[in-house]
Amino acid sequence: MNQINENDLKNSNSDAIKEDRVLDLRGYQCPMTFVYTKVALEEMESNSILKVILDFRSAFTNVPKSIMRQELGEILSEFEKDNEKTIWIKKI
Repeated sequence: MNQINENDLKNSNSDAIKEDRVLDLRGYQCPMTFVYTKVALEEMESNSILKVILDFRSAFTNVPKSIMRQELGEILSEFEKDNEKTIWIKKI
């Protein structure tokens, strides 16, 4: 899994990874953060990229773990800044 740092995002105009869909879950708590992520992935085509934005600290680890455990997708990258985490997931 690659870590994208802030300079990479600035240098690439936030185009480090081209996502097909963005899911903004700021303000949501577990387990709903995973539920919405799972539903979004199920609606997407294989090899599509989902960008998930979280601000609930427990979800920072729970969402990626659950995605991998249930074999819903591959975590391509994670970026954390200012109490928010962005995760890029490739649907399997």
